[in-house]
Amino acid sequence: MQFTVCRSLRIRPFLPPGLEDMEPTEHVIAEMFDRISGRYDLLNHVLSGYTDVRWRKKAIRQGLQRGAKNVLDVSTGTGDMAIGYKKHDSRIHVFGLDISMEMLKIAKAKAGAGVDLVRGSGLSLPFKDATFDLVSCAFGIRNIYPRKQGLHEFFRILRPGGQVTILEFSMPHGLFGRLYRLYFDRVLPQLGDLLSGTEAYTYFTASVEAFPAQEDFIHLLAAEGFRDIEAIPLTHGIVTVYSGKK
Repeated sequence: MQFTVCRSLRIRPFLPPGLEDMEPTEHVIAEMFDRISGRYDLLNHVLSGYTDVRWRKKAIRQGLQRGAKNVLDVSTGTGDMAIGYKKHDSRIHVFGLDISMEMLKIAKAKAGAGVDLVRGSGLSLPFKDATFDLVSCAFGIRNIYPRKQGLHEFFRILRPGGQVTILEFSMPHGLFGRLYRLYFDRVLPQLGDLLSGTEAYTYFTASVEAFPAQEDFIHLLAAEGFRDIEAIPLTHGIVTVYSGKK
């Protein structure tokens, strides 16, 4: 079963080759995150008003509610989710995977020896079937194309009864949604691009726009075999925590 629920990314033509397409290549994504790695954490905190810290903590608690002992965080970036799992319970064996080497270098400096970090693709995870109790992905599933293949890989490496937890941006509705849209459209991309010295945040807003609505993404998870799927909106729906069981 295949779902076509995303609009094409409408990105300014002066961006690096690949970003103007609906599905940027892994090489283009890795190159973009390599360039912004040094400012990534600061930009996340500033542009979200430090709310991103609370979002990750909520997703970590959601993911660990079934007592996972072996955890993989995909698109781990600078490692905040992976480190958060270890801080929550030092007995957990945590892997963090990312395609950007520069992001992983920062994650390594932050995590020390507490997290095993691996450079790899979310489309072809370098682990055997049924390896992990929990697979998570925070703000990274938007960058995995084709998304269906990435979700298939998440399902493959989970043990029966294991859980997927995905934290991703969504668009709020109502009056708050209209006010947020002004910030999202007119402030965030320009400020993010200015502070990062790249066009990465123009890509960011376009990729959020193109991401499936909550109901559509739940259908994608169900199509890959996940059950007991939940979607928990945070901060009036700016982000959503998705969870499902194998």
